[in-house]
Amino acid sequence: MIVVPADDPDAFEDLFLAERKSRSRGWVIFPVRCGRYLETFFMKATSSDLGVAECDEHEDDDTGEKFETNVIDRDTLAEVLPKLRTLVEKKPEKTAKALHAHGGGKGDVSRVSAALKSGEWPEDGDAAQEAAAFAHHLLESAERAVTNQMGVCWEYRGTLTP
Repeated sequence: MIVVPADDPDAFEDLFLAERKSRSRGWVIFPVRCGRYLETFFMKATSSDLGVAECDEHEDDDTGEKFETNVIDRDTLAEVLPKLRTLVEKKPEKTAKALHAHGGGKGDVSRVSAALKSGEWPEDGDAAQEAAAFAHHLLESAERAVTNQMGVCWEYRGTLTP
């Protein structure tokens, strides 16, 4: 997940891959073991819309690996930040229960809650926990991006489902 200067998805698409990487100060890799698109899982579970724009599929210039990128542009991010903050910080128990329920009630809701609060990435592949940790990191990046009048983006590599 990186903070990028994107007024809208088209502006993001105009950034070369190398420029995206250079602005990130290094990617932090979160292994998505559950095989789900985490922002989609989070938004469905919480009945929220974070204004995520899915960009075209690309191929890594160095590795040839295909990847998908999602972005929340600067203006949209400023609009949705209060909602995201409420879901992650102001009503974390309600959000954790919604994520747990959307995941089929598997696992332990207290572990989902802990991931939402700490951002610690789970190792067991539980989609609710991964979506919770993702939301925590998204909020951190979103706050930094809004402060700097930027947007946020993240990539998925590999095969995932909505």
